[in-house]
Amino acid sequence: MKKPLTELTIATVLCGLLTILVTWPHLLHFGSALFEHQDSYFSIWRLAWVAHALKSAPLDLLNGNVFYPAERTLTYSDAMLVQGVLAAPLFWIGAPPIAIYNTMLLAGFIGCGVGVYVLARHLTGAMGPALVAAAAFTMAPYRIEHIMHLEMQWAMWVPLTLWALHVACETSSVRMGALAGLFFALQVLSCVYYSVFLALLLVVFVPLLVIATGRVKASLAPLTAAAVTALLLAAPYALQYARTADVLGGRNPDDIAQYSAHLSSYLTSSSYSRLWGWTADLWGSGDERRLFPGLVVTLLAVAGIFSRHRRTWTIYAVVAITAITLSLGVNGPVYRWLLDHITFLEGLRAIARMGLLAACALAVMAALGADALATRVRRISATGITVACLLAIAVESSTTPLDVSGGSFVRDSDVYRMLNTLGPGVVVELPMPRANELPGPDPFYALWSRSHWHPLVNGYSGYYPSDYIQTLARMEYFPEEASIANLHAHDVRYIVLHREFFKDDQYSSLMLRMAQWPQFTFWGVYRDPVGVAALWVMEPAP
Repeated sequence: MKKPLTELTIATVLCGLLTILVTWPHLLHFGSALFEHQDSYFSIWRLAWVAHALKSAPLDLLNGNVFYPAERTLTYSDAMLVQGVLAAPLFWIGAPPIAIYNTMLLAGFIGCGVGVYVLARHLTGAMGPALVAAAAFTMAPYRIEHIMHLEMQWAMWVPLTLWALHVACETSSVRMGALAGLFFALQVLSCVYYSVFLALLLVVFVPLLVIATGRVKASLAPLTAAAVTALLLAAPYALQYARTADVLGGRNPDDIAQYSAHLSSYLTSSSYSRLWGWTADLWGSGDERRLFPGLVVTLLAVAGIFSRHRRTWTIYAVVAITAITLSLGVNGPVYRWLLDHITFLEGLRAIARMGLLAACALAVMAALGADALATRVRRISATGITVACLLAIAVESSTTPLDVSGGSFVRDSDVYRMLNTLGPGVVVELPMPRANELPGPDPFYALWSRSHWHPLVNGYSGYYPSDYIQTLARMEYFPEEASIANLHAHDVRYIVLHREFFKDDQYSSLMLRMAQWPQFTFWGVYRDPVGVAALWVMEPAP
């Protein structure tokens, strides 16, 4: 037992060092700054909400305080319950929110590397090739393209599910089958996107695995245990997303097309890549569609065909090809056919994200390639080949310094301290964006609501409820009778005006117009995270 733990520790340390390298300079600003993007702030709100709800109202866990009076608003995007539960104790002891967020972000990188290490270590029987797989998955260029998406970094349950299935089918272990089901359920609770994609890949992977092991009948019991465990643990959560989908409907087909990959997407990398950044905007790839896995990893994956584990290589080659084919979304025939027959897929917008599961399969194939080199190149030691592969991956996957800033937006401020002293009530924050200019400052308003946790009319997520879109249209003429009636219909008590987000003299003009209405009582001007804000109290409807 001592040796596996020692090896796992080495793998974890390696993944940690590579994570520091590829996310630099996150470590230097661990508690004070984060990658500057609206989704980074959104992730802090999600983590903070889970911590708040677990402590104060667990039954309302999915009823985030945004988009009031909508329900299940946490399911408008990925709720990230695993990350939220793990982060909750840190919020409860008063750790800085940015430090908590960065902990979860870097843990995603490291966890993925360790997860694929466990899988590759089992498949190759050697530590060196498994470390190569860990490096490949930890530093996959796709990760930096999604550095602002916390849930997109949490895919460690994918390789762990595959590992448990391997062991379950090889040993006919019901216990390992149940473990595979648990890992799948954890993926559902960490990132819904990856769990759906993993489920699609398992349709191909499981039959190939059973055939390769030659234990068809003996695999039935562990596979049944896996399916039942996954269903029991994940179904209640998935049902909440299904209920939300019934209310909100599917994604816009144009959005699905925009975020479906092309084959050329696998030749373009993140703009932060030192070596391949120049490819970022080739062929108009754009956001979500920069999926180049790296030349070193690709060459090692191809070399894996000469591995002594040829059947395993074939399985993962088929999985990689399947993932790439599905990532094409509506740009390919397979996913178009699936959309016609599996209705819940209509809720997924960015099909190109399947590219990370292709990267996982390629990482395993790269481990097999490194193992083949170690077996066939007698003049170089296995350790030498491992070191060379690790250095090549680290150099090719290195990045320019990331845009780490934005810490000032996360701090508490006087306006919300004052609001807290006035008692409960629904809040609306101004200015509100126009419907065609979303999200505007809404991500900040959601983030700042962690200072009071009152219901908030504003919101930011993957979906916008129709009620909120209607409110945005009515508030364009605020204050006048229709917009005021709309606020009354939403039980609004507090109105906060953030001067820094208004253009020209709109802030002063709105303050003067509000003063003419007896429904509004001016409560003062206070500091907010970006400047100053005016707090108004609204009288209930007569």
